[in-house]
Amino acid sequence: MNKSVKLGAIAATAVIVIIAAVIFLVKPPAVECIVLEENILENTFNEIGEVIPLAEADVYTKSGGRLVEVRFEEGSSVKAGDLLFIFDDKDLANEEKLLLGEIAVLDSQINSQIVSLRMQISALDSEKVSLEIQVDKAQIDEARLSKEIEAAIQLHDLGAISSQELSDARVAYELASKGKELATSTLEHIQSQIVAVDMQLQDLLGQKSSSESTIIGSTKHSLLAQRDAYESRLSLIREEFAELMFYAAMDGIIRDMPLKAGQIVYPGTKLCSIYQGDNTKVDCYILVENISGIKTGDEVRVKLQLRDEDKEFTGIITRVALDAVDKISKVGLNEKRIKIEIAVTEEGWSSIGAYWPVEVRFILDRSTNCLIVPKTALFEDIAGNWRVWLVRDGKVVAIPIERGVQTPSQVEIKGDVRAGDRIIRNAKTSKAVEGQKVRAII
Repeated sequence: MNKSVKLGAIAATAVIVIIAAVIFLVKPPAVECIVLEENILENTFNEIGEVIPLAEADVYTKSGGRLVEVRFEEGSSVKAGDLLFIFDDKDLANEEKLLLGEIAVLDSQINSQIVSLRMQISALDSEKVSLEIQVDKAQIDEARLSKEIEAAIQLHDLGAISSQELSDARVAYELASKGKELATSTLEHIQSQIVAVDMQLQDLLGQKSSSESTIIGSTKHSLLAQRDAYESRLSLIREEFAELMFYAAMDGIIRDMPLKAGQIVYPGTKLCSIYQGDNTKVDCYILVENISGIKTGDEVRVKLQLRDEDKEFTGIITRVALDAVDKISKVGLNEKRIKIEIAVTEEGWSSIGAYWPVEVRFILDRSTNCLIVPKTALFEDIAGNWRVWLVRDGKVVAIPIERGVQTPSQVEIKGDVRAGDRIIRNAKTSKAVEGQKVRAII
């Protein structure tokens, strides 16, 4: 009896196993599917950008020298007109003192010459007055003797005087005439001397007109020329004094300032930069091969990665450079990249600091309310048309589709498909056959 029960149990178990095997063999195979939903698909790529202030000024030294004082530290806020740096002025001060001494000596010499020339003019004026009197007397004498000769000639013709007396009258007239000529010539010479000395005086006094200089020629006194040379150098020294003190050109924040007091600074050295952090843009350099389709006016996503949470903003491309520049990649490769400038005006952006790194997501293509599948869901038929396996009523159907926006892993599909349809995720590995019954596993 026990043996019969045991055999019956074994037989029942065998029947159950056989039934399960049959059910398993005739059961449709399972395939992994996705359910189509309307969504947004963007074809994007990311690059690292940098927040750059729109207002920034670099401070450079012209003459260089020893830096004796640095008034602010890097990161300090300054106002326009604040004194930033002071350079050593001892050498210039010594040269200025020497030049001022030389100018004082020249001024003394010039004043001495002015006094001497004025004395010469005074003496020449006195001599001129005396000569004018002589000329007037000579003219009177000449006129008187001229009349006497006329009378003598008449008397000689009448036989009233002798030929000797007529000859004596003529000699007296000639002597008077020569005396007048000599006095007149001497007066003209004195007058020309007065003009020449007066020109020298006016030259030293700096009162000679430009027309006189043009007519007479350059009569610049050597002392004045030397004094002008000293004044020119003195003016340059005072300009260099101004270059030894550097002031902030605008309100802002100091950055890029590695110098310390006591350092020797060469001409043309950059001392620091001053920037205004409340008005910024984003500069980003992208590879040349990624420039296709990117233009001004396009939207981008600008993300700042923080420890607690990321902040994301919408930006607008304001400028795309026309030329590429060389940039060194993180692995040391030389790359050709194009500069992109981006404006961000969203609320909260002003809190982002200048020169902070940000991640910029460029959108090459975008589609909304579209149906998206992984690229593994697509396959090509014999004619080269793209299709997907659609599971309808438990059977596999090959549906022709058109591709829309694509990313490296996803693609938008268009055709006889709709939201809620089940698409086989992996077309090649599923080994699906047209009309085959399957079980869709989501």
